[in-house]
Order: sequence, then structure tokens, then C-alpha cells
Amino acid sequence: MLYWQAWRDSVVFARVSKEKTAMRIIMRQRLLSILDHYEIFDEAGQLLFKVNGKVAIAPELRIQNAEGEELGYTKFEMFHLLPHYNFFAGGEKIDRMAKKVTLFRARYELEESGWTVQGNFMDHEYQVTDAEGREIANISKAYLKVRDTYAIDVPDERNVLRVLMIALIVDSVQHPEH
Repeated sequence: MLYWQAWRDSVVFARVSKEKTAMRIIMRQRLLSILDHYEIFDEAGQLLFKVNGKVAIAPELRIQNAEGEELGYTKFEMFHLLPHYNFFAGGEKIDRMAKKVTLFRARYELEESGWTVQGNFMDHEYQVTDAEGREIANISKAYLKVRDTYAIDVPDERNVLRVLMIALIVDSVQHPEH
């Protein structure tokens, strides 16, 4: 079911399942930042995470909790025809995400978890599924916004960090102009 949801000063176009999801987070890119900087809130407007881009030979996105403690990061893997990113948490590599060749829809695969990320034709709606086709998360980009804003529905809270990493990479690869 598609619907409009008012959240603070923005309207987010989101796809949700019929059941109430366990967690919805809102990811917003900070205005007027040279690097990729994001703030992630819960539905009530509480700051959950901060993300800061780091300039390096292989660019990184560092994820911190609201108190500033680092939880994980993504790192671009060089020397591939299509983008590849490694995910790290607690100093350990937890997954690798690679963009796949497709005609009309964005598609990514996560190697260690076996998850697939499939976008729609307009690159505003993404569904994350596991190897058996079960829904892991839905990621929806708001239309007509000055800064990139995403509503992310994650039924299992244990997957929030990895799904957040996926959303950051999707925004970075699919919408490089921001």
C-alpha cells in the first residue's frame, strides 16, 4: 500500500506492508555539506545515528550512534567495473555489496548475507530480500526534496545497521549529484 506520511517538515512517500513494522527510521542528508553527511532519526524525531563521509583514496561513510561512538563504516572497493563496497562493524568485515548489470532497475547483491537489493524503475523504491525472498527492509526516497530523504522500514531491529549501510550506498551510487 502506498501512502503519504507527514513527518516533521517533510512529506515522505513510503511503501509499507499491511502489518506494523518493528522500526522505521528516517535518513536525511545534511544541507550544504561537501562530503556525504546524514542524520538518521526515528519516527518521533529522536536522533539515532550520524553519518560522516571521509575523503580517502577509497571513500568511506562512518556511522556513529547519537553519542558519537562509531558503530561501523562502509568502504569503496577500487578496481572494479561496477561499484563494490565492504561493510565493517566492530572492526570486522561483515559483508560486501556489489552492483549488478541490469537494464531498467537498480540491483545489488550482498555476498555474505545472501541479500538482494532491487530498485524500481525510477530508483526511488528499494526492497531488500534474503536468499529465500523474505522481506528484510523497504527503502523509499522522498520525491521533490531539496536534500535526499529516505524512509526505511526494518521489521527486525537486528538488521538496522546493515540496512542503513545499504541505504547509504544506494544513495551514493544512484544519486551522485547530491
